[in-house]
Amino acid sequence: MEVLNDVSAIALANSLPDGVFLVDERGRIRHANAAWQDLLGYRPAELIGQSMLELVAPDDRDRTRREAGRVQAGAKCTGFENRYRHQLGTDVQLSWSAQWSVEHRLRIGVARDVTATRPLAEQSHLVQLQARLAPHESRVLQLLLTEAAEKQIAEQLGLAVSTTHSYITNVYRKFGVRGRAGLMSLWLKEMQNR
Repeated sequence: MEVLNDVSAIALANSLPDGVFLVDERGRIRHANAAWQDLLGYRPAELIGQSMLELVAPDDRDRTRREAGRVQAGAKCTGFENRYRHQLGTDVQLSWSAQWSVEHRLRIGVARDVTATRPLAEQSHLVQLQARLAPHESRVLQLLLTEAAEKQIAEQLGLAVSTTHSYITNVYRKFGVRGRAGLMSLWLKEMQNR
């Protein structure tokens, strides 16, 4: 059986629907696969070099630090759950499998978004609504919460303006707002309630 080279292994990791992190001994992210854009709203290149703990919701950082230490000491981790902050400010509940690679001096972690499986009482209204968005709609939502115009959103996502407009209309409908101002207002209220 042929051993995968680094390029093949990275391409394979990027094809996974779950998030993959490679984290060094200091807790810095050395590799992030493409799934993180859907999971947390960040492009993989934006995550490289960041402290993994800075992405974790503040209330979960101590538990996460302890679990990372256990893994780095050689324990295998399955089913560890914590919350990460989405780029938009909402929490995403992740379930992790991880282990330490002695050879590479890296912690290898695979995360699955389990937010939607949490009881509704544990989820904020916006998280519940966001879970109903298709992947392209999630990316459109991220850009709607910036100053980007509809045409700029289409360009950034590599979509036709008409397709982008359709996604924007769907986002507004799913969030029960009439336009961008209503969406921004809803988002600001959520952030104030945290």
